[in-house]
Amino acid sequence: MTLRRLADRSERGLATVEAVLVVPLVLVPILLAVVVFGRLEHTRLVVDAAAAAGARQAAVVGGDSASVRQRIATELSDGGIDPSRAVVIVEPAVAGWGEPIRVRVEIAEQAAIPFAGNWAVPLSGEFVTRSEVTP
Repeated sequence: MTLRRLADRSERGLATVEAVLVVPLVLVPILLAVVVFGRLEHTRLVVDAAAAAGARQAAVVGGDSASVRQRIATELSDGGIDPSRAVVIVEPAVAGWGEPIRVRVEIAEQAAIPFAGNWAVPLSGEFVTRSEVTP
């Protein structure tokens, strides 16, 4: 055997060893990070939709009420989020026709990426609408 053949033969398994090391240490965390960020974006969209639905309900009833909070809880549940984890702020409690009503929904979502850490990411959605209730 020539020296060249011996060198080629000894490097034959090197690509396999590199792949075995690179896939679990680099590609899997990147894939999991994409999944985690996708889940965070989904949660943000659901929280925004819940705040919008709550603001619409608050405009119809003229401020904060049980129906507003129930509408927000329903939107969160439909999006796969436990409503008990959310903080809901509706201001003011009572609004006359044309007055602004602010609805804010806040939630802390966990983002865990292997080898990178675990964070609590605060997400919130806020909508301002005008009351449709006449005095």
